[in-house]
Amino acid sequence: MNIADISELKEKNADAQIFEIFPERWEKRREFSLYKRKGRPCSALFFAQGDVEICFYSGDKTVSAKKGDVVYIPEGICYTASIEKKNSSQTVTYTVNFDLFEESRKKLFLSSDIKILASRQDSLFERRFKELSDTVHRLRDTGDKESYNRTRAKGEFLLLLDSVADTASIRDDSYYPIRRGVDAFCGEWNKNERIEKYASLCGISETYFFRCFKKWSGVSPVEYRNNLRLSNAESLLRCTDMQIQEISAAVGFTDPFYFCRIFSDKYGMSPKKYRERYQGEG
Repeated sequence: MNIADISELKEKNADAQIFEIFPERWEKRREFSLYKRKGRPCSALFFAQGDVEICFYSGDKTVSAKKGDVVYIPEGICYTASIEKKNSSQTVTYTVNFDLFEESRKKLFLSSDIKILASRQDSLFERRFKELSDTVHRLRDTGDKESYNRTRAKGEFLLLLDSVADTASIRDDSYYPIRRGVDAFCGEWNKNERIEKYASLCGISETYFFRCFKKWSGVSPVEYRNNLRLSNAESLLRCTDMQIQEISAAVGFTDPFYFCRIFSDKYGMSPKKYRERYQGEG
């Protein structure tokens, strides 16, 4: 097995082939056992948003992942998985099936076992996985499979791998000083608390909290919170009949017009059009 660290992919000029990406919603605790007795036919990246714990069991090894973790599952491995939700919020997972190749077209693997590649970047990774999913399914819907295989989807996937590699290389000193504030912040994403509150929990200045937070997550605390809110709003639009104004309030926006504006900025359409387009899927 030809194994490369994810940080080495650029040096190896790695190429990728994407087979599929599966967004999936979980209403309650579920188990996955498709590859319990037969090995996985290709490698995969797995990511979950929401307050969940995902346990992967392979032989006598267990890997336990939480929200914001990106998990690598190598081709050929036999495993089962269970997902347990910690609260009633909507949980969405993404699974990307793919192969990696070096220049000689020999397959590359990121590990011989199931492995957490990067952690605690739920907003950044959610955006990357969502963009990849949208690109793959949009191109497949048009029947443009050559473009799907060779251009846009591959580009989005390599951007995702770059984000994972960059995050994996960030030293713990960017997260350690703010860990208590981040935990409280992520638990109150639908509240309009001042950032100063979370800096105080860490015993540091708001400026230093902001600097560490952006280094850790790649975005400001306010943008991070808005991304969490919009992700939950997206799920409510797809899966409920709540009014737009009710959804705006439920995810923490006091101004429904502001909610509609930033939702449109992120998803390219208004909440109403988003619901009309996607609510009947599935």
